[in-house]
Amino acid sequence: MGRLAKIAGTAAVMAFLAGNALAQDDAAGAAAPETEAGTETASEGTAPADIPNNTAFGDWILSCDAVTTSRTSCRLVQEQSLRESGQLVARFIAVPVSDGAILLAQVPMGVYLPGGAVYRFEGDDAQEQREMIWQRCAGEVCEAAAPLDEEELALFAEVEALLFGFRMAPEAEPIVLRVDISEFAEAMDAIRDTTG
Repeated sequence: MGRLAKIAGTAAVMAFLAGNALAQDDAAGAAAPETEAGTETASEGTAPADIPNNTAFGDWILSCDAVTTSRTSCRLVQEQSLRESGQLVARFIAVPVSDGAILLAQVPMGVYLPGGAVYRFEGDDAQEQREMIWQRCAGEVCEAAAPLDEEELALFAEVEALLFGFRMAPEAEPIVLRVDISEFAEAMDAIRDTTG
């Protein structure tokens, strides 16, 4: 499948999912790195069908919605916010698709779009950074996306964290965030098992 076709498919899925993500402030609030009581942690030996909504996989939270009576849509959410004010710094959403996953990054409105959005694997300077594509700005966030094929997901399973970067103004220093992915592969497997 060509890169443009993948991006178009990604955009269609993201438009559907972003509406859900933007409308779920309560679920996103539970995805903050300092999780609230009631958020369960996935443990070894837990049967995938028994994994409850809001289960934590490292800093990722499993968030599922019933789409129909027999179909569930699940995603992983990780939110980073300022401790003092609770203001959103970035929200990351990962959604499994048939040939991998889609990684979304939502940042506050006002981001400098021509500056791009990128990520790379922490501690591996030899790997080139990956470009994310800005999709839209709606509500109070702008959203960038990147399709993750199976090869890229295999790299996610080998490292502990990503470094995600963007700029708020043309001359501003980039904002670089550390994104925990230490249990990302386990969480994606759980979603596939839960919805599969």
